[in-house]
Amino acid sequence: MGLREYVIKRSIYMVLLIVIVVCFNFFLFRLPTFLFGVDPISMMISDDLRTRMTTEFLERIYNSFGLVMNPDIFDWIYMFWRYLVNMFTGNFGVSFLSQRPVIDTIVERLPNTLLLMGTSSMVAILLGIWTGVKVASDPGSKKDIGAVTVALFIYAIPVFWLGMVLLMVFGFMLPSWTSATFGFEIGFPQFGTISYEVWDVARTSPFGALIVAGDVLHHLVLPMITLGVGGYGGYFLYMRNNLIDVMTEDYILTARAKGLDENQVLYKHGMKNAMLPMVTIIAMTFGFMIDGATLTETVFTWRGMGRYIFESLIALDYPVVQAIFLIIAITAVLANFVADLLYGVLDPRIKYG
Repeated sequence: MGLREYVIKRSIYMVLLIVIVVCFNFFLFRLPTFLFGVDPISMMISDDLRTRMTTEFLERIYNSFGLVMNPDIFDWIYMFWRYLVNMFTGNFGVSFLSQRPVIDTIVERLPNTLLLMGTSSMVAILLGIWTGVKVASDPGSKKDIGAVTVALFIYAIPVFWLGMVLLMVFGFMLPSWTSATFGFEIGFPQFGTISYEVWDVARTSPFGALIVAGDVLHHLVLPMITLGVGGYGGYFLYMRNNLIDVMTEDYILTARAKGLDENQVLYKHGMKNAMLPMVTIIAMTFGFMIDGATLTETVFTWRGMGRYIFESLIALDYPVVQAIFLIIAITAVLANFVADLLYGVLDPRIKYG
């Protein structure tokens, strides 16, 4: 089977998997209703208030959220059909908490998550690969042992704990110390994505866009470091171990026998092949980027998708959780599909059968 046939086969598998995800997403969040008759509306309305409402009024409330009171099999079919139609038109329903369309809030928060996850992932990936290659060239040395020890320590640190430490040191202690010592504060914001007072300054300044961008980057530093440091250990260990295995292959010995420079052997032959297993890891990282980092965004009150998921779970806002789950699942499937295709392009030795 050639690459073309393989792409077609993987495309069919991807479509089937997305269909399964869509169906699973529908029934997962309606399982309590299907099994126990418990729905979000019954959780929002107390029993005392429910007894004082007429049946017609309750039905209007259910219909406004795309639900049906006491659904039978035909109602389930209707709701599933309505769910499919709404999904393909980008209508994910109305948030129980904010009473706004879910897609509007997702569009507002998604850029913040992509900014945070994108910058931190790039820092972690580039730094992890670079240091992994450096120490893999001399395995067993003091440099290698020290780097592995640091990476394992970083890898084991809970991300939320690291975020709270950075917030305490650079968000509270450093500004207090610089204010008492120098008379002005030096530090990083303690919460939020942007300072409220910046909007007033930006409206009256010809450099308003630059002022807003600079303030957002100022708020970005601590959560980006938290996620970057948290992800660095894994990328470093993967790259180091892959490269050490590759450097024991016969073609590496052949390259050295030809008299190639050690840097050529390391970077041109070793690193190129060691990067192949990293493709899947990096692709899946970007595949799950859309869900954000729930703990980090919650610690720093970063207005992104991760914090939105946390707030929606606490408030039992099922339309939001359902929509985000669907988007994350489909994005992960697409990322895995892209990784499979990249394998075929980057490594011609792979046989498709």
